[in-house]
Amino acid sequence: MKTYYLKIRDKFISSVQQGIKKHEYRLASPERMQIKVGDTLVLISNQDKKKFIRTTVKKVKVYSNWKEALEENWKQDFHNIFPSLDAALKECYKFYPKDEVDIYGIVSFEITPLIVDYCKASVLLDTNIIIKRESGNNVSFEVSKLFNWFDRKLVKKYIHQISLQELSTYGNEKAKEVILTKMGSYETLPKFAVETDDYFESVVSQYAQDQNGLNDNALLREVYNGNIEILLTDDSLMLRKAKELYIRDLVVTSAELLSYFETDYPQNLEYKMLAVKLKEFADVKLNDPFFDSLREDYEGKKFDDWFKRKGKEKAYVFEDSDGLKGFLYLKVEDESENYSDIDPILAPKKRLKVGTFKIDSTGFRLGERFLKIIFDNAINCKAEEIYVTLFEDKRDNVRALKCLMEQWGFQKHGYKKSNGELVLVKTMTQYIVNKDPKFNFPIIKDNSRPFFLPIYPQYHTDLFPDMILKNEEMHLYEENLAHRYAIEKIYLSGAFNVKAKSGDVVLIYRVGDRYPKKYSSVVTGIAIIEEIYKTKSVNECIEICKNRSIFSETAIRKLYDKYPTVIKLLDYIPFKTKVTLDKLQQYNIIAQATGPRPFETLSKENFETIYKLGMEE
Repeated sequence: MKTYYLKIRDKFISSVQQGIKKHEYRLASPERMQIKVGDTLVLISNQDKKKFIRTTVKKVKVYSNWKEALEENWKQDFHNIFPSLDAALKECYKFYPKDEVDIYGIVSFEITPLIVDYCKASVLLDTNIIIKRESGNNVSFEVSKLFNWFDRKLVKKYIHQISLQELSTYGNEKAKEVILTKMGSYETLPKFAVETDDYFESVVSQYAQDQNGLNDNALLREVYNGNIEILLTDDSLMLRKAKELYIRDLVVTSAELLSYFETDYPQNLEYKMLAVKLKEFADVKLNDPFFDSLREDYEGKKFDDWFKRKGKEKAYVFEDSDGLKGFLYLKVEDESENYSDIDPILAPKKRLKVGTFKIDSTGFRLGERFLKIIFDNAINCKAEEIYVTLFEDKRDNVRALKCLMEQWGFQKHGYKKSNGELVLVKTMTQYIVNKDPKFNFPIIKDNSRPFFLPIYPQYHTDLFPDMILKNEEMHLYEENLAHRYAIEKIYLSGAFNVKAKSGDVVLIYRVGDRYPKKYSSVVTGIAIIEEIYKTKSVNECIEICKNRSIFSETAIRKLYDKYPTVIKLLDYIPFKTKVTLDKLQQYNIIAQATGPRPFETLSKENFETIYKLGMEE
């Protein structure tokens, strides 16, 4: 297999990356006809050589002219670029002289992007990584954590014969002895036939050709030729060479790979507000009667043994003066997970498994709080689905939990063959159009429109505790009130002729309580509109609000004449960085000397700007 480098118009890079443009067209000259199925095409922007996409050739087909070449696939390959085949042909005729096309024809390469799956890729370890890992007291923290990930993800690790030779001449005799004794635990990369490549040689020949340089080139050649999927190195010179060879995504540092694992498989999210806390299993009282029903379901001692094995892992726990009332354990699973015990079997996907989930009645909406935590973690780890298994008919609290989860989009998939547990699955990738926003939460529908929703400061954090400002007092919101724990939030508004509809989104705007207000007024997060009710009586308003509103029945009766519109919201996401009114004015989203009005609409572009500002650390 060989690698070829082709220039491509900059605008086509992203469409190839997204899998929209699936064919690359060239003059079928003798030079281009050397390209075969399985070869690599590196497509480099003709405007910026740092911008590129590596692809593999799946099929090669030759046509006598441009029209024949484009007829079948032009609509997909040039999606939203050319309005017609004639327009596409007019552009393509500019590329090569007609007489050359008449002689050679046009060749079409069916291509697909080469995307690295770091979790499944085998890794070649550079000598400097081995030294950092095995040199006794000088072990790198990053490398040590990375090797823990390798073990968890069953990543295959290789060393090169050249690395063994380098280690045998390592200057620190004591460290060398320690390192060499551990080399038996590594696999040595098989010796492949050396393939010469003019481009590779032209790049590496610009650097020093001493022994270290030649050794580095040998390792780079292995990944360049596809003999190994990833080369792990912290050597800056090797990284520079890899960049020029257009394999920088295949040659990674320990910090980069560790960051990938921790981003794609993040630790459970922690919450500052409310009484659900993230704790290590070892810090939870296993002898609490709360766990008795779980022991009954999972063979007593087997449950205890499983719990103790989890030791340093973490779970979400709610407890009050009487003991435990809620427990939630989450596990991220990738496409290699074995689902043979589930009937019908689950297709390979990245999933968040709700491993252990139990809540006792508390008088407030603890179940919704735990569901919000599940959804937040699913978003954080980019899960395509969430699933849970439970004994559906054993006891009332499990039936209630099943009913709650079904309201929030979990659907029956099947059963576990080993013990008969029901399997419920929720999609995180597709909005189901015939279902309401609650069922689809936290997915937002494609055609949703964004609006502002100003909220007075005395109500804001009581309703949205996770959106608390840094300078607010947390202890003011420690009391366990139902509206704080609920995902569904209710707010009263005096707005009339509201254009927002169910499924639209609102930016929660906390009105400033000190001057200058352009700094104390901030956008704190996003909510989804579940429903808007224009109530006809105060009793109807009270019935809708119940214990999801920050307003008491007495307060509603006082406010009703001025604020009869009930806004039912789903608490979607708090911003990491609050976006001030000053910032909104700087970006010309809000006019100077004004502030957002209730249900004032904003463009998609302005919404995306605010979202980007809000999600920056």
